[in-house]
Amino acid sequence: MIKKIRLHPWGMVGAAIMFVLGLTPSLLPRDFFYQGLVCGLGAGIGYALGRGAYRIWHRWFSPRYAPRLRARLDAISPRVRGFLDIAVPVAAWVGVIAAAVFSLRWQHGVAELTGAQAYPLWEFLLVVPVGLVFFTLTLVVGVAVRGLARLLTRAAPSRLRAPVRSTLGWGAAIFVCLLLINEVIPGVIVSAGERAFSVSNKDPEEGVEQPQEAERSGSPESTVAFDGLGSYGMRFVDGGLRAEELAEVTGQPAREPVRIYAGLRNEPEVRDRAQALIDELERTGARDREALLLVLPTGTGWVNMRAAQAFELLYGGNTAVAAAQYSYLPSAFHFFAGGDAVQEAGKALITPVVDWWNSLPADDRPKLYLYGESLGSTAVESAFSGMRDISSSVNGILLTGPPDFNPLWSSFIERRDPGTTEVSPEYSGGLVVRFAQNAEQVRSFSGDNEQWGPTRVLYIQHPSDPIVWWSPSLMLEEPDWLREPAGFDRLPEMNWIPFITFLQVAADLPVSQNVPQSHGHNYGDELLDGFAAVAGLEQRRAQELEPALEKALEITQDERF
Repeated sequence: MIKKIRLHPWGMVGAAIMFVLGLTPSLLPRDFFYQGLVCGLGAGIGYALGRGAYRIWHRWFSPRYAPRLRARLDAISPRVRGFLDIAVPVAAWVGVIAAAVFSLRWQHGVAELTGAQAYPLWEFLLVVPVGLVFFTLTLVVGVAVRGLARLLTRAAPSRLRAPVRSTLGWGAAIFVCLLLINEVIPGVIVSAGERAFSVSNKDPEEGVEQPQEAERSGSPESTVAFDGLGSYGMRFVDGGLRAEELAEVTGQPAREPVRIYAGLRNEPEVRDRAQALIDELERTGARDREALLLVLPTGTGWVNMRAAQAFELLYGGNTAVAAAQYSYLPSAFHFFAGGDAVQEAGKALITPVVDWWNSLPADDRPKLYLYGESLGSTAVESAFSGMRDISSSVNGILLTGPPDFNPLWSSFIERRDPGTTEVSPEYSGGLVVRFAQNAEQVRSFSGDNEQWGPTRVLYIQHPSDPIVWWSPSLMLEEPDWLREPAGFDRLPEMNWIPFITFLQVAADLPVSQNVPQSHGHNYGDELLDGFAAVAGLEQRRAQELEPALEKALEITQDERF
């Protein structure tokens, strides 16, 4: 099949242009593999656009202008033509390599803003061969699609006119491709992932042991079996500081924190896991604590240990932190599938717990807060219809790194106050919902108790986080956040380019956590300030506890999180 590929000159011009445009900067620094991926796929799109442009030229403009152009070309001497036949391809190759070298300056700029690694020149030059490999693969796929279209065209009724048959054939081929991309491939990936990750999620990690404190799920007194929690649930209930350690790192008296978890192996049905959480909340006396945090974990059930530990430090352990697993799959699989299953699970988990909390005496119950990171924020949002529903249900919500498809987040962004930006919006004067780019902006809300109401929702979203800003609409539509002044860690030289920006930000997704904290999809350094803000606590207290949090993570060996 590869032997049948005949490279069209117009297509190659389009491919070269898109290859070079793929070298422009995006949100995060890219290594040679992901940069080559962007350039190669971009070149494939450019090749298709070039072929399309030739068809338009040939159909509509060639009859009028081609004779004049041909006459001018015939006037060029054979020697000059021979020179151009060699010089043009060589110049194109030199231009591509020069562009790759120049683009390294952009990559260093992005790396400096995000505190990430800057790649050396020799490594980045590998972009060219890697890009050519991916470009070749796109050509092979294109030939396969064209072959399918021709096959379907021949299968169309012969009584139809040739243009109609061709249109039907190409339409059917495109439909088959879209069906594979949107339905079949995601379904196969999700199904295979469920089987694979359900096995790896079964056993505890090295060093994780069954807790003995009655305040923790999986303990001998618990109604939830330890071996059913899954590996991340086991780590969550075993991790964190105990009362004595909390008192040691804070210098203040502390209570034994309550940690509650329900895994898929404990209860297969999501409503039963929600009931298991409620039963554990009752058993551990969580209703008598000062504050209750319901965490919606990422796809696999992973709970950010920084979040749980930060919340416990703020209240001296007088807390209950509860979480439940809703899937075996990593967040990337759910992100790929659109997050529908996450939304259904989030609503089924949150609503019963909120109803239980509302059944307690209003003057004798803990404050209720929700926390979601990444897809966990999607799950949190799914339980509420809007701002009024949130205000009547909980005391506060902290959401970090929300994906673009989050319904409430998107609604708040679209209806933001006039004059505010998408990357740092203001909604309804910040009465309930607020947005922050970093910890410094979170701290700026301190002392604003009169203007920020009793129920508080805080979104923290880094300008460099591709999870927040990637969207299919990037392919053909320039977003507001790229028209606006760049956020604190986005390179101003990043500009929207049709198709290319979509590929660039998509390539940033797998490496969104390969940068230091406070950049990309890493929100660990903002959590203390974030919880203090939604709880209405003094920011000074949060800043004083930062060394204690680092010490706590060091003691519990959770510094990775």
